[in-house]
Amino acid sequence: MVSTVTDFDVVIAGGGAVGIAAACKLSQQFDRIAIIDNTQHSPWQKDDGYGLRVSAINLASIELLSQINVWEDVRMMRAFPYQAMYVWEQGSDTQIDFKASDTTHPSLGAIVENQVLLTALNNAINKSPNITQFHNNALYELSSISDSSMLVELDNGVRLTGKLVIGADGQKSKVRECIGVDCTRTHYQQLGLVCTVKTELDHQQTAWQCFTEQGPLAFLPLEDNTCSVVWSVPEQKCHQLMALDDAEFNQQLSSEFEYKLGNITLASERKFFPLLGAQATHYIDHRVVLIGDAAHVVHPLAGLGLNLGLADIVYLSELLQESDRPLGSKRVLRQYERARKSENVLMQRSLEMIDSLFREERQLAKQIRSVGVNMTNKILPLKLMFMRRALGVPL
Repeated sequence: MVSTVTDFDVVIAGGGAVGIAAACKLSQQFDRIAIIDNTQHSPWQKDDGYGLRVSAINLASIELLSQINVWEDVRMMRAFPYQAMYVWEQGSDTQIDFKASDTTHPSLGAIVENQVLLTALNNAINKSPNITQFHNNALYELSSISDSSMLVELDNGVRLTGKLVIGADGQKSKVRECIGVDCTRTHYQQLGLVCTVKTELDHQQTAWQCFTEQGPLAFLPLEDNTCSVVWSVPEQKCHQLMALDDAEFNQQLSSEFEYKLGNITLASERKFFPLLGAQATHYIDHRVVLIGDAAHVVHPLAGLGLNLGLADIVYLSELLQESDRPLGSKRVLRQYERARKSENVLMQRSLEMIDSLFREERQLAKQIRSVGVNMTNKILPLKLMFMRRALGVPL
């Protein structure tokens, strides 16, 4: 017996932050949105400790989350605006700072736990009559059934059609696999060690980043005297850090951070994850488009990964809104691919260059980067240009 086919305008594979945000945004433009979610989400609870995975949400992303009625929910749960960024090279006078006071905005963004963001996004989906969720289901097969429609088959036999299918299903995208798109990967031979710490000194609502010879070390401000740490180090070094007892780790972390915030004390367990870059060779196919990590992955040193995925949504939504062509038009999708792929590739390469530059130990390279960074720090228009790219909004 053949199962009933349910028709939708847009079918989204992937129940992470980018997939859900896409569903919320497109539900403002189209009547029938489906989202396939094979991820188990634990709702955030007020008494929960800080999650180890956090995101630095830039101003453009906050604007999108406000448009889909999610940001206020995030803010009421737990979000930590930051007013400045301070970046320096370990053991030198090379430094640069970015301040909200140099712009027209009250902050540069906010640090948000991933669990908080997902809870707020799921709350928004539950309130939308235009979105149908397929919980605990995975995409099984994707095929074209006509010039105007795609057939989406789930692992439980459910069959859907969509005029547009969006792959927001992460680095191991099933959608990308179904349409036969390759993905080039760059393994950085680094691991990202994450933990939450207490600091002796006030973090001053500042995001701090120290470039060490082995990789960047970031302190992201949460509540007073609490920070989320992301420490990018070679794999062997990471395993050595994981093997230290708490007292030894506290000493090593405080020293590597050059005591900028005094003595550091662990306030959570330690975990790590592999760091890699990735780019899909194509972002589109017949009535299919890739967004977020399904299309691109960048080094976390600037905290731009999630923001780039949300920027994909904004650009795609605007194209669909402005186009007089049928939903899923190849011409519109090509325009999306040209714009977003060029932007995302540029960002990936730029972050890789910055990471390599600060790990270069030759004296000449150190002198060049010191002059370049310090000069940029003194020229406000140049600093504002970098800030504009990072924050995604006019300053």
